[in-house]
Amino acid sequence: MAVDVLAGLLLLLTGALAGVLVAVEIAVVPMLADLPGERYVQVHRLLDPRFDPLMPTVDKIGLGVGLLLIWLAPGAQAKAAFGVAEAGLIGVALVSELSNVRINRFIDTWQVDRLPHTWAETRARWARSNRGRTWIALAGFAAAIVGTHLV
Repeated sequence: MAVDVLAGLLLLLTGALAGVLVAVEIAVVPMLADLPGERYVQVHRLLDPRFDPLMPTVDKIGLGVGLLLIWLAPGAQAKAAFGVAEAGLIGVALVSELSNVRINRFIDTWQVDRLPHTWAETRARWARSNRGRTWIALAGFAAAIVGTHLV
């Protein structure tokens, strides 16, 4: 019974994480790409506090639930599937912390009337990192679906 509840919770958390990242990828990133520099910085600064700290918290809770499932799930296949889901959560956290969050902090230092000459490349680098973590999140969600069906 506990494994079923934990599996459902992991499914919810990985699905929420993947869903938010897909929404950002298909709606927010293209919108940001169309904005001129000054407006890009303003909108980016408005978006960031709404995603942080919520999404890192979802990821961290998922990491804990995933670890429990790797330990408690019956059978090697379920444990392996939950391990892949856990790897997806770790991957999202790493890409976020090592790329997107650092870029966000860099953007926060910009003066909107004097953008660095590399602002367009910085925006493109943020978008590439977001795309990468989106695919990682989707893989983790798919693994959570498989693991849930195996318990």
